Amino acid sequence: MRAAVDGLLGRVSAYRTATVALVVVHAAAGVLGHLGLLDVDPVALAATVAAATAGTLLTSVTGALVHGARAHVESSLITGLILALLLWPATTVDALVGAGLVGAAAGTSKVLVRWRGRHLLNPAAAGALVAGLGVAPLLGTAAPVWWVATPLLAPVVLVAGAVVLRRAGTGTVAVAYALTYLAVTVPRLVLHGQQPLDALVSALGSHPVLVVAAFMVVEPLTQAPRRRTRTAVAVLVGALAGTPFAFGPLSTSPELAIVAGNVVTALVAAPYAMRLVVVGHRSPGPGAHEVLLRPVRALRWQPGQWVEIDVGHARPDGRGRRRVFSLVPAGREALAVGFTVRDRPSAFKRALMAAPVGSTVRATSVGGDFLLPQDPTRPVLMIAGGIGVTPFISQLEHAGPRDMVLVLVCPTGMPPPYLRRIARSRARVVVVSPEPVPDLPPRWTWHCGTRLTPQVLRSAMSDLPRRAAYVSGSPDLVRRARAVLREVGVRRVRTDSFAGYGRRPAHRSTGPLPGAAPARTRRSAARREQPVDASV
Repeated sequence: MRAAVDGLLGRVSAYRTATVALVVVHAAAGVLGHLGLLDVDPVALAATVAAATAGTLLTSVTGALVHGARAHVESSLITGLILALLLWPATTVDALVGAGLVGAAAGTSKVLVRWRGRHLLNPAAAGALVAGLGVAPLLGTAAPVWWVATPLLAPVVLVAGAVVLRRAGTGTVAVAYALTYLAVTVPRLVLHGQQPLDALVSALGSHPVLVVAAFMVVEPLTQAPRRRTRTAVAVLVGALAGTPFAFGPLSTSPELAIVAGNVVTALVAAPYAMRLVVVGHRSPGPGAHEVLLRPVRALRWQPGQWVEIDVGHARPDGRGRRRVFSLVPAGREALAVGFTVRDRPSAFKRALMAAPVGSTVRATSVGGDFLLPQDPTRPVLMIAGGIGVTPFISQLEHAGPRDMVLVLVCPTGMPPPYLRRIARSRARVVVVSPEPVPDLPPRWTWHCGTRLTPQVLRSAMSDLPRRAAYVSGSPDLVRRARAVLREVGVRRVRTDSFAGYGRRPAHRSTGPLPGAAPARTRRSAARREQPVDASV
């Protein structure tokens, strides 16, 4: 079931997933309103969405023109959909003008409040804060009331949010916020006379904790590069959102807590974006393409981390115009990103492959936790399938004398990408394929088969439980590799799952591995958490 879900979600971008999920929430609210079960007018709701989105899109497009970029239309739509969940739907002129002004404030925040090439504040939270502090006192309407926080919509928000978090791999951050908020709020409700269970149900159903956790706290471009920092900020935001206070015009609200968290992220983690100049194209192996890029200024990153690239001039399809790639060193301060090329590549890949030398793309985020152990004496086991080997290239070339074993699963029998660069490393390499792979270095070990098995790992090394294990590849390979690793005694596994490859398994299996526990694809600290696209 999880494999089917991951395969389906991998076909679209995280932005598109969020858009559809929010539309589902609005549709549910409209149906409930039409049936008289919810005090929401469907027509007024649609008008509020249109006004908030128009305001956001207008200012976003204007700002993009000023900066010589292309506006991200779907991002503006998501912001408008979120704002319409917290502004009371109405068809009066004042209400619609107020919704438009709130949307404009959200879009303007992306243009004016910037830090190192990225917008600093969550647009929806910034718009909601302006609504409470400026628009509502001025017009007497458009105050953030968070009407979406109702028991009737809570199940819909929960399911829709879970889908978004699954696609983006940001569940840890959302859960950290929600648990902290509940830990602060539920005891307070109990002190006011509610029973503990009633207080919990009330907080989940009547407070905006679910929608904030699923759609706002995890907003990608205002997140820190590392999961530990993101989680810590989410805990801070949850605590601020659940603690009653008032200071002048400011008082407890989810939007104020999120904006405060954004400021803390900027000060502590200093995320940034920059332009990358295309300096060449080449093929790292059969069916793969590599784009060489040179940052306009020094790009700080660690071996195993990713970069999110925005090809602004591309006409996006369902996969979006932003994608995440593992970084590969390319010499002389250049970097490279590699990806597979199918018969019908996405619009993003076509645009990136056709980018002429000298053109630029934008790196919107750099980060990730798919990093080697800090202890240089800790032995490492790496398992990769296909283009999933890319995060290991930089790690192999910067590993020094560390004991490393790389297992390559090649179900088609074709040579893996970056074969020559892997051969120059000190790592011991084991290849699993149904037939001998051409041009393998003589010191590499080959095992005949279409899948990874415990026998392959045990024959390659005798100290498996001591090794730090890393798996990179399709969701199918990640699931099966985790099951095999558990069977041989490896308990802690970092994974880097390339969403979008679930439709074409990395290796075949006729049944469950003997004695293996059911495979669970838990997003580890290495899970790609940017849209937070986890696809390559």
